[in-house]
Amino acid sequence: MTTTDNPAGTYTDVRQYLDELDRRGLLIRVDRETNKDTEIMPLVRWQFRGLSQDQRKGWLFSNVTDSRGRHFDGSVAVSILGASPTVYAAAMGADSPAGIADKWALAQRSPVESREVDAADAPVKEVKVLGDDVVSSGGVDAFPVTVTNPGSDASAYFSAPVWITKDPETGVYNAGTYRVMVKAADRLGISMLSGQDGRGHWEKARAAGQPLEAVLILSPPPALSLCSVNKLDISEYNAAGAINGAPLELVKAETVDLLIPANAEIAIEGRFRTDILEREGPFGEFGGYVGAQDYQLVFEVTAITHRKSPVLQAFISEMPPSESSCMRKAGFEGFHMAELRPKVPNLKKVTYFEMGGSAQSMAITLHEPGPGEAWEALRAAASARNMPMNKWIIAVDDDIDAEDFESLWWAMSWRVQPHRDIQIQRGRNTDLDPSGAPVDAPFDERTYPEKLGGSQILIDATRNWAYPPVSLPSKDLMENAQKIWEELKLPDLTPRVPWHGYQLGYLPADWNEAAQRAVRGDYLKTGEEFRKHRTESSYFETGVVVPPGQDKS
Repeated sequence: MTTTDNPAGTYTDVRQYLDELDRRGLLIRVDRETNKDTEIMPLVRWQFRGLSQDQRKGWLFSNVTDSRGRHFDGSVAVSILGASPTVYAAAMGADSPAGIADKWALAQRSPVESREVDAADAPVKEVKVLGDDVVSSGGVDAFPVTVTNPGSDASAYFSAPVWITKDPETGVYNAGTYRVMVKAADRLGISMLSGQDGRGHWEKARAAGQPLEAVLILSPPPALSLCSVNKLDISEYNAAGAINGAPLELVKAETVDLLIPANAEIAIEGRFRTDILEREGPFGEFGGYVGAQDYQLVFEVTAITHRKSPVLQAFISEMPPSESSCMRKAGFEGFHMAELRPKVPNLKKVTYFEMGGSAQSMAITLHEPGPGEAWEALRAAASARNMPMNKWIIAVDDDIDAEDFESLWWAMSWRVQPHRDIQIQRGRNTDLDPSGAPVDAPFDERTYPEKLGGSQILIDATRNWAYPPVSLPSKDLMENAQKIWEELKLPDLTPRVPWHGYQLGYLPADWNEAAQRAVRGDYLKTGEEFRKHRTESSYFETGVVVPPGQDKS
């Protein structure tokens, strides 16, 4: 589907997107009765713990129950944005993962202004729950909110939230994704960490002595969910319009002064208290460990609007690889390529690592960096937006496949001298990083240890001078061997970088001539040549060539 097929954009809403996933063979529909508290997330989790990336798909559960015996009028969609790069590309309206970076570049280069529509034209207004009806109807607990990590999470959580807030001073909107604990029909617990835009809005409201108005949006058009998870310097609303190929349609909320996505499935309106905090958590987090229980923000619900039989989207996060690590990887790579390219002329690629939650470790790939350029690139990366959270930042040459840990570790092993090529600096916030301090340590110690913060390591794993050739057979001979492999009907090959030999700047003529002789079978001639070049064994101690006085062989 393209924007030319649909003047309203690639996807008007999440339902249209689900149809497209189905068309592409990327959706699993589950019609059997499935318990949202104990069965949905463990079932989807298996595809991240038991399948290869290219086998993962989105899931849609249409017959949802819970451990209280309730049946829900609606469905639950899980893993529909970040099951794999292929699914992520579909969410962006791209034909394949190769188009993801271009889509993010377009979003930042050519944002599309959103437009306001009347309430009568907003599907999210089909059902309105206002005033006392919020509690009497069951409120937020009336939706099939999943227990993401049954056995460790403290409650059901909205795991794919898009929080809409507005800067109390400038009026600039933000759409951010922050976990949401269900506490009561009209009360939610939210973990907004320091440094996040929504938290900044809350701090300004607190300073003014006012609550912060907000709307929790669930299941909007997929482009907005992708922008909400990313770290953008522009309006998420306008970036989503660029990705989707048409302005995002907005409508006035019922009880707060905010414009919200008209084609979302659910909108939960209310206010963040700025005078009190309340216990929240524990909840399984994106790094693979349970996030600690602590005092966090309180949201009080004033209204709920939604579509009939709504689709409730849930992210499957926690232990990587997961949907959230895939989404962060694709989004952060696209965003930071655009941010770093003007500062790093020879930048080829930015790579985030899913086993670091696509947050704690990343690599920057450079093409033939000049003297000092790798360090300039590392420092630019360390200071770029959202990159200070990275614990490990590694610069590599572009003959290294940063996506392949074996290739990356090859560079770490043979292109790094730790005393020269590694720097450590302090100042990182260690929210959700259990290595920062014990889980039961005070809040300030866990988030900013020793009043100096956590540490960040910068590694220059590029070649500092010319290297000898890579010790593999030449490309032509490897390609010939591959043909023989296929003739023998051996298992399919997946070539890994490097898969053939190549030069890295140091290849004396006599080395090359000896190599060519060997291929021709003339290596004994090289043996005769070497017979002419001998030295006394004292060379091992002195490093000085002393031709022997008499050849006794």
